[in-house]
Amino acid sequence: MSRVDDDRFFDPVIETMPREEIERLQEARVLQLLPYAYSHSPLVREVWDAAGVKPEDIRTLADFREKVPFIDKDIIRNFRDRHGDPYGGLACAAPPKLRGVGFTSGTTGDPTPLPRSDFHVAIAGLKRELWHMGVRATDYFTYALFTFREGMMTDRWLDSGMRPIALQHSPDQMPYLVQVSRQFRPKAMFMLSTPLVMALEHYQKNTGDDLREAFSSYGGVVFGGEQVSPHCRQVVEAWGLEIFELTSLGDISTAMECKAHDGMHAWEDLAMIEHLDPSSNASVADGERGELVVTALLDDVAPLIRYRTDDLIRFTRKPCTCGRTHGRFKPIGRKGDEMFIQGRSILPVDIFPLMEQFPEAHAGLFQMVRPQREMDALTLRVGYDESALTDGAQALGARIADTLTLTLRVPVIVETVSNESLLKSGPPHKIPRVVKA
Repeated sequence: MSRVDDDRFFDPVIETMPREEIERLQEARVLQLLPYAYSHSPLVREVWDAAGVKPEDIRTLADFREKVPFIDKDIIRNFRDRHGDPYGGLACAAPPKLRGVGFTSGTTGDPTPLPRSDFHVAIAGLKRELWHMGVRATDYFTYALFTFREGMMTDRWLDSGMRPIALQHSPDQMPYLVQVSRQFRPKAMFMLSTPLVMALEHYQKNTGDDLREAFSSYGGVVFGGEQVSPHCRQVVEAWGLEIFELTSLGDISTAMECKAHDGMHAWEDLAMIEHLDPSSNASVADGERGELVVTALLDDVAPLIRYRTDDLIRFTRKPCTCGRTHGRFKPIGRKGDEMFIQGRSILPVDIFPLMEQFPEAHAGLFQMVRPQREMDALTLRVGYDESALTDGAQALGARIADTLTLTLRVPVIVETVSNESLLKSGPPHKIPRVVKA
């Protein structure tokens, strides 16, 4: 079977492209993008002029990596505030090419504007992922929307024949998800999050409904917004669903696991990936911890160029056993979330597996309280299930504090609050895992 005809892939030529071809494609798209972005994006022009760089200075990918300055969310917000520009200097086009504006979730700061064109690269990548999960032309899949922006883009599915069933990404919509799952028998679910799993678990407990039967048509479910906790994984897999974890690819697109479950694929024809030392501009080796830096390759409305995401990852460009050749990574956490407790690095990813041993807190709802980066003790706000309490919330907090102090080898202070209270502290798909107070 040729690369063109391989039915395992939505776009076999792109998905199995040899590494040298990927890099040639990236170079061609970068060299085409840079003069356009410099001419049309006020932010890019300001940052480049300050660095003394012009588009004609960039002739190769090596030049790009050596000379092009970085941007980050703070630079975008600073430009927005200084110039009164709601697009943060990113917009390269006006209507009708600029079709709408989305925003990041704002979990770790005020939301960053994301101007959008008619072509939405996130959906271009997601079509490949859904195909991998078994969705074909004329098949339905459920599509739980975070924002109106994503709802506007659902017509972009028409060229593939895949048919989205749009729902709001909200816990109160879960009975409707069960209903449409039975009515239309979708092939994939996009997407679940911790609050939605908890809502479905509550629905099943109260109604006795057989969710394994209701979800029997699905080839898999996408889980995103944060790392899936051990409890959520156990619950979802009990419904007969294979979980495919998804994360953001630096506000450009998304990255998702394949059936090999050995990292999340980053589509390198849509975004160029750099894997850099968090405290410098130096590249780090495959498999080592580094910061994800991305450049949009197919965005003529608001391209992000050398965008430092603040996301810590382990990245590899080795081909995957699923047959794809694009790089993949495993998220570690956000650089801005990292705390140093008596010199020891602590991230939310270190806390997730420890919550499973406490039945009252096994939903894995917690927050690290981070008034500053370096502290003498770790303060955690931990959610609990009131119906599962056996010796009171204060006693639960003391048990968690003792266990985590021993395991993490740092002093831990625990404040307990109900799950319901903690869920109200963030957007519908996740809670902020790190807060200032």
